Amino acid sequence: MLSIEQMKRHFDLGKIETPVLIMDKRIIKRKYREISESLKGVKVFYAVKANSHPEILKYLASLGSGFEVASTGELNDLLKIGVDPKKIITSNTLKMPEFIKSAYQAGVEYYAYDCEMEIDKLSELAPGVKVYLRIVVDNSGSEWPLSNKFGADPSRALELLKYAKRSRVVPCGITFHVGSQCLNPLNWSNALITTAEIFHLARKIGIELKVINLGGGIPVKHLKKTPKLAEIKWQIEKILKDAFNDFTDLEMMIEPGRALVGDAGNMVTSVIAKAERGSENWLYLDVGVFNGLMETIEGFGYELVSEKELSGFEDKMEMALYTVAGPSCDSVDTMFKDYRLPKDLTVGDLIYIKNAGAYTLSYASNFNGMDPPKVLFIEEK
Repeated sequence: MLSIEQMKRHFDLGKIETPVLIMDKRIIKRKYREISESLKGVKVFYAVKANSHPEILKYLASLGSGFEVASTGELNDLLKIGVDPKKIITSNTLKMPEFIKSAYQAGVEYYAYDCEMEIDKLSELAPGVKVYLRIVVDNSGSEWPLSNKFGADPSRALELLKYAKRSRVVPCGITFHVGSQCLNPLNWSNALITTAEIFHLARKIGIELKVINLGGGIPVKHLKKTPKLAEIKWQIEKILKDAFNDFTDLEMMIEPGRALVGDAGNMVTSVIAKAERGSENWLYLDVGVFNGLMETIEGFGYELVSEKELSGFEDKMEMALYTVAGPSCDSVDTMFKDYRLPKDLTVGDLIYIKNAGAYTLSYASNFNGMDPPKVLFIEEK
């Protein structure tokens, strides 16, 4: 992960305008290689929604990454920088018709679905494309569950695969998502057991599946204990060996988003106000829910460190518990509760929000006329 010391070696943090997101390309490269080399033959498709900054897209393209997109806008961002459409997939099961048309015209080959109507759209607008069925799997232990809005119940898998085969598309595999920031490695093995059952049942009715898309969910370190990639890899490899041993030429895909960029970036923000409200101490920053920290509305926690704590005298520093909020005129703009920070914080003091490289820029808006954080990059030497 990106350390504060590394940021200070590259930038004078006391002189930069906040809020700013500092991203380290060296960490992105290391994470990409770790994931792409974790499973034999797996193809990495970066989930563009995690952080769609053009520099990140260009850099990952230079490393050989594929990309997962959900909209015409994301697709066009990749086409503009010369990404081969055959290295682009879409796992959005709620595709707008215009997006399907654009992706088909560009040459995108793989599309996800989870209901009949999605197949109807694809058959009409993108005949002949390969489709993989998204199923619902256990999301317990994930910080951001995704099972309610997306995915077909596994009990309907054969029905939906047969529906696709009768249509003008080619059913090719199964995908799932164990939940964003998943802290339970067993979710992957349980999902693959279900996937294997569908593969075997589909074969019996003459549908040969080859694609296993592992989706996203690989976590980065925040406040809770986080499994290592090796633990997740072990769960996946165990089931692939035991449950798919009679399937040859499997095509493995994975869609890391947070895992590639999350701990490659730290947010640098400044205190803009402090107040006592009843029994609570409130601290206000120049970044909040609407211009960079949207995930906090669902209780997503980040590690916060103040510059004052790095002075070398933190053991003698008086601390206080704060409710931490953003700068906008909206009470929803409240991110953290009972965070321990120095009691004597004042206007202009720097606060570092660690491992904030994912889902900060992409969720950010200009609500109240307040801009999202600017971005600075630490380049490879």
